[in-house]
Amino acid sequence: MSPLEDTSDVAAPSLATGAPLSVDDRDEHDADDDHFHRKAPTPPSSFTSLASSSERSNDNDDKRNDPTANDANTSLPAGLPTAILSSLRRHKANLTLAELSGSLGDLGTFIPLTVALARERKIALAPALFWAGVGNVVTGMAWDVPMCVQPMKSISAVALSGDGGDGGAGLDARSVTAAGMLAGGMVLVLGATNLMEVVNWVVPTAVVCGLQVGVGLRLAAKGMKDVQSLGGTGVYDSIGLAIACSVLCMYWLRARESGHREQVAAQERQGNEDAECGVDCRQTYGSICNASSCPRQIRNDTIELGNLHDGHDDNGNAVDNTTDIVTAGSTSNQQQQQQQQQQPHILRKLLRPLSTCLHCLRPNPTTPHPVGIYLFLLGSLFAAITLATAPPSSTRYDLPLHFFGAPIVINALSGITPLDWRQGFFQGALPQLPLTCLNSVISVCCLAHNLYPEKRRPSLEARGRTDAVVTRRDVAVSVGLMNLALCPLGSMPNCHGAGGLAGQHRFGARHGTSVVALGAMKMLLAVFFGGSALTLLDALPVSVLGVMIGIAGLELVGTGVAMLKECVEGEVGRNEMDESTLVRGNAKVNPKAVLRKISLIAMVTASVIVALEKTHYGVVAGWVVHMIHGDGFTDLVKWFRTRRGRRREDAREE
Repeated sequence: MSPLEDTSDVAAPSLATGAPLSVDDRDEHDADDDHFHRKAPTPPSSFTSLASSSERSNDNDDKRNDPTANDANTSLPAGLPTAILSSLRRHKANLTLAELSGSLGDLGTFIPLTVALARERKIALAPALFWAGVGNVVTGMAWDVPMCVQPMKSISAVALSGDGGDGGAGLDARSVTAAGMLAGGMVLVLGATNLMEVVNWVVPTAVVCGLQVGVGLRLAAKGMKDVQSLGGTGVYDSIGLAIACSVLCMYWLRARESGHREQVAAQERQGNEDAECGVDCRQTYGSICNASSCPRQIRNDTIELGNLHDGHDDNGNAVDNTTDIVTAGSTSNQQQQQQQQQQPHILRKLLRPLSTCLHCLRPNPTTPHPVGIYLFLLGSLFAAITLATAPPSSTRYDLPLHFFGAPIVINALSGITPLDWRQGFFQGALPQLPLTCLNSVISVCCLAHNLYPEKRRPSLEARGRTDAVVTRRDVAVSVGLMNLALCPLGSMPNCHGAGGLAGQHRFGARHGTSVVALGAMKMLLAVFFGGSALTLLDALPVSVLGVMIGIAGLELVGTGVAMLKECVEGEVGRNEMDESTLVRGNAKVNPKAVLRKISLIAMVTASVIVALEKTHYGVVAGWVVHMIHGDGFTDLVKWFRTRRGRRREDAREE
């Protein structure tokens, strides 16, 4: 079986419907050949511990309370309205501060590129924002993963650099549209015909690790360069503001890890308290008790709410923030009255806003700090000050702000010529294709596979797939349809990216709810402030956006390093179990030698990407090192021998 036959029957999510396919339907069509798929590394514990079990319990409770949820996943398209309603209920249950914070983790990359393209008249900002929001909503509804929607970086760079066209002015708006449609068409063909599996089979896991490290370092370096271009004595937007935001983010993100450890420890203690509610909660309710009187359910509600108050819940019950146990849940009415007498109800209401504002200073919160919301609010504050103090004669900002007035649907193909198609293909689509295949499909699927192990499909995981959460074919078809259908309506060329997913995960996103919320905000901004959207986005401080880019890049680097560690452990395990190795008497494999070999492949890939700023150059360099220095040539010989043996067996049977 060839890699082209792997998942040819897997239905991809449709941009027109956005309906998620059921797990059983997708697993039934996901055929696989073990020779063409690398072994999926075991996810590091640091990422598995970050998944919020309280959010998963809300999702499970929603499915249990909705008797039509299963029908929504098995009766498509007849059950499409039910599927959409079930998805909306799930997103409503998952809508937390952490999800809202994570939705903003990609803005550091999205806003600078979008504003630059709009300022140079390469795109129309209102349609670009609106259709990017539509892409966010559809992907968030189809996949329960914070899959970002970003501008295609190679096409954007050529359009802005001035070296893409024959006249030296870069790609114009019509050429950008043509480039997006052509790139989307090629990616769609690769996904629909399963040729993307050939690319995945050729590119080894060590190269994917190096790809993530290299792209992450480039993102972090871009954020630092943007901050470096600012003056140190600016009124608002300066290097000093970036340093202050960086220090605060280190404090908030450190507290995030501590809070997650406390939350996991509290959840482990729940297993010893089934007898308190009189029933075995896991046997009765499947995973966790949903009875309002159960002390375990009360604790989960407290953890989910994050204790963003002054030690009391909405009913006035006292809350112990150190142990996350609602002490008043099991007290009598007389004790509650005594507590209310000690602290008047009006005083509690007055203290709640102050406690909420001071939540950002808590060193060990029960839920993670919404760092993305903090940074966005800080940037919005300085943006409001900048616009309020801008002189009327300012040429940078279009003041006063205008409501409505900008169309969200345009005919981007109007006046397009064969020259635009030629320039879009050779100068935009061709350089973009390797980056999209590697970073927007292969790398992002591996990243989702490692970040969300609880969402893996068991049938794909059992076969050693590295895309058991979201398949490569689904992502490739999504990118293709998104550009073919939306670029003619005014959308800029968009794709999914590993850097955006890493940034949103780092800022707290764990579900597709985050990108649905982000997409809704983009569409509202395009509809209500379309005429002034460029002014609003351009006023956000570069120092804050640079810090967000740097955090997203470093998160992607950390994920690549963790994936590299798991790759080394998997290689050591396979070598120890290899029969040929045992025959030679070298059963004990040297892990340091394996680490050097795989690290060299990954570091060469990352170094070339950082130095030459060309992702496909780094992948080619890493692949060459893998074939010569690594086990690439040996694996290729084994594959040919295995294939020849199978052909001989088939000939004998015939």
